[in-house]
Amino acid sequence: MRSRPPHGWREPTAALPLRYGSHDVRSIVAIGLLVAGGIAVQLTSAYTLPIAVLGFAASVAGWIVVPARGWRRCLAVLPGLLGVAALLSGTDGAPLVALTVWAWLLVRERPVLSWVVLLLPVGVGVGLASVVTQYGQGVVVAAACGAGAISSAILARMVSRFLDHRRPGRGDDRTPGRSPAQSE
Repeated sequence: MRSRPPHGWREPTAALPLRYGSHDVRSIVAIGLLVAGGIAVQLTSAYTLPIAVLGFAASVAGWIVVPARGWRRCLAVLPGLLGVAALLSGTDGAPLVALTVWAWLLVRERPVLSWVVLLLPVGVGVGLASVVTQYGQGVVVAAACGAGAISSAILARMVSRFLDHRRPGRGDDRTPGRSPAQSE
């Protein structure tokens, strides 16, 4: 098990006992698979359906590899795939990217209060639907929705750290009312 970093906060999933790999490597591989899978799905057309299959397979593999409790990973697969696939319908499906962000927040064990960040990808999607009217501008839609999703995940991590530091006895290894030397 990893010890707390000097700044006093760590990913909630970092303490999970893993059957294979390390937390950091699995996180990086999962992010890579999820991003690559999402990009492959967005590059799909009626003539390149095998690319869609590879994209969906990479996304499923990303949800399997991400370090999290098993039930959370299983629950995240379907909404994660729906959020990515929704962009295939154009800007009408763009707000559904929030499903993928919700799945990420679930597997990363972000507090429910941090789920307010789901408003960002929904807002980006609604805004794009009113501005982008051509299906051929899918690259712009996918890039903006991807940026909104990544920003939401980063904001949720920041909110999670903030909330963790605000709880007494959390965010550091000290007992409230005791000096650091007395807590050891």
